[in-house]
Amino acid sequence: MLTTPTLTRRAFVQAGGALCVSVAMPGLGGAAPAGDAGPGGSLDATKLASWLEIRSDGTVIARTGRTETGTGMSGFYPQMIAEELGIRPEVITLITGHTDETPDGGWSADFINGVQNLRKVAAYTHQALLGLASTHLGVPASSMTVANGVVTGGGRSVAYADLVKGQRLELTVPVTGGLAKMNPDGSMGNFTGISVTGNPPLKSVKDYTVIGTSHPMPSIPAKVTGKTIWTADIRLPGMLHARMVRPATVGSTLVSLGTLDKAKFPTAEVVRKGNLVAVVSPDEWEAVSAARSVAATTKWTEYAGLPGNAGLSATLRTSQKPVSRGDEAATTAALAGAAKVVSVTYEQPFVKHAPIGPYIAVADVKADGTVTIHSRSTNPQGMRAHIAYMLGTTTDKVTVRWSDGAGQYGRGSFGGDGAEADAVILSQLLGKPVRVQWTLQEDLTWSTVSPAFTADLKAGLDANGRLVALQSDWWGPTQMDARMLGAVLAGLPTLKPSPVVGPASFHVGPGKSPWSVAQELHRGYGMASVGSGSPSTVGIRGNIMRTPGQRQNILAFESLINEAAAAVHADALQFRLDHSGDRRMQDILRKTAEAAGWQSRPSPNPAARRTGTTPVKGRGIAALIRFGAYWVGIADVEVTPATGKVVVTHFTMGVEPGKIINPRQLKLIMEGGVVMGLGETMSEEVTFDSGKVTSTDWTKYRIPTMGDIPEIRIVQMSRDDVGFGGGGEAANAVTGPAVLAAVFDATGVQPRRTPLTPAYVQGLLKA
Repeated sequence: MLTTPTLTRRAFVQAGGALCVSVAMPGLGGAAPAGDAGPGGSLDATKLASWLEIRSDGTVIARTGRTETGTGMSGFYPQMIAEELGIRPEVITLITGHTDETPDGGWSADFINGVQNLRKVAAYTHQALLGLASTHLGVPASSMTVANGVVTGGGRSVAYADLVKGQRLELTVPVTGGLAKMNPDGSMGNFTGISVTGNPPLKSVKDYTVIGTSHPMPSIPAKVTGKTIWTADIRLPGMLHARMVRPATVGSTLVSLGTLDKAKFPTAEVVRKGNLVAVVSPDEWEAVSAARSVAATTKWTEYAGLPGNAGLSATLRTSQKPVSRGDEAATTAALAGAAKVVSVTYEQPFVKHAPIGPYIAVADVKADGTVTIHSRSTNPQGMRAHIAYMLGTTTDKVTVRWSDGAGQYGRGSFGGDGAEADAVILSQLLGKPVRVQWTLQEDLTWSTVSPAFTADLKAGLDANGRLVALQSDWWGPTQMDARMLGAVLAGLPTLKPSPVVGPASFHVGPGKSPWSVAQELHRGYGMASVGSGSPSTVGIRGNIMRTPGQRQNILAFESLINEAAAAVHADALQFRLDHSGDRRMQDILRKTAEAAGWQSRPSPNPAARRTGTTPVKGRGIAALIRFGAYWVGIADVEVTPATGKVVVTHFTMGVEPGKIINPRQLKLIMEGGVVMGLGETMSEEVTFDSGKVTSTDWTKYRIPTMGDIPEIRIVQMSRDDVGFGGGGEAANAVTGPAVLAAVFDATGVQPRRTPLTPAYVQGLLKA
């Protein structure tokens, strides 16, 4: 579908003219051009802002509801647009996130689908411009060329800017879907946003000049020079600062408010709604000091319903309602007839998203019911839907303004897991703008977690050392409990946790199993968030984190593959090659192994030992497929048996995601993923007692420091024949099983949980 563009002279924008690209919702009529917002200053599905504007000075404005989370989309989105339009990325200004200025929405982790929207819009726009240029130059569109925004044909040229100068071109392209919404019962509606449909002619890969080059992130200079406006910098007239007074435990309810000494804190005020308690003041330090004083005398009920770290696995195993995938009878028979069966149990604790900076939000709820929120949410449209549902209003009353803030991957994918609900509730109660800043202790105690799991796995091998069966049973809480803390404590409506499909979906996740096995059976036993049945209903809420699902299952499954290879005395790399008929996987396995200096032999290392004061070396491998991208990780470690200390000395990360858009940015993503994965593997664990989280600072919840980072080698393979895969996730998922395999290679003892603290490893070696 390609609609005919029209030129008008009404309401052209800024520099005297623009090409304005809007969207058309089937059955909903036309769309509003840029700036034609709906009620309350926000947009709805029938009145969407423009995707693109080509200005008369040759610059381009592009709009997307996706946001920059550190994956570099602000760099490669302009590349994709520029490639289709035949312009340079440098002339493109990207507007992201603001719900009143962007059309589509969706979670930022899904950046490939997000950029495909703008890619198609750019392609539609390109065709429209060629049609205009054909008329202007008097030559067929097929005989024209475009370079740097200039169309040439028949010995003449015309710039895009001149084609629209002094007038406004309106082009409508088709879309499906809609903006994020909640269902009436609180369950998740459409959170993936709008998709551009149709099949506009796209540029051939062989003609790419921009895609495949290392275009920089435009946002970096402003950060380096201090010009970036962070969420922390937002100040509104009449704004109050708030600090929250939190319950004593994750299950406590309020008994009585503490006293506020007005002589000491004259402009401070205590605000309460349900179990949500805050102290506000025009002066931030007064709010901080007064909140501490009020907290000291506020009383809460006791709660001791958590199992503590020691009882976590047993608690997870209490769920008895499996969801299964595979043929139970055939898998059972295959295991019974196997020449060798490897049976193992793996587990992983809760892990935090742990942004290194404070979570901040500013909200302004007006008397007319309109709401404006300043947030760094990774899904502003989802946040908008959340807040509207919480307040019992419509989404057109809510505007989310995105700004940079402390990073995290996954925690805000369903809208927000931070201070936004707190700020909105307080602003509505007080009738003034309110800024809420969480402390580090607050964040580590009260934010959501990546769910823990425990799993029993079996691998059956025949007499030739080939896998004939895989079986797994998984226990874990939901990874989709995105309830907003402020709403839960205040007793207001919030997103209903999605039921756990269970790790029956964990095994394959958004990708597919890399290995060829005749029979498989996978059962997942899901449960609600641990402690969510408490009086407050808060508990320890499970939420997705970077590479959700697969970051849990790959730790166990790839470790099982390594253990199966060791059981039949096979080289772990060759074992994978023997079980893969996928040329793409074989190629990236070989290339990554070559870069790592892999030497073919079974594990453990012939020099392996479990005693002594001098380090012993080992190496390990893991792989996965996710969103059309093939990943391989190889770890080199040194283990000191006497102390249990594990040092990762080198890590080689390989990826083949199809066509690479931006090699430099992909390299940075891969390196960051390795660092994130090492943190999860080596030191990160949420500790908790019977009532509350106890890992409340960086000494108790230890993230990697510069001294923990190994030499990281990056391997990239780009292909022109398979499209674009997802290069932002998965690097953290292959890190863990590769490191665990390396420890086994070094010592002959297999770790089956994380983190690999010295005490845990020392205990294994002594057992």
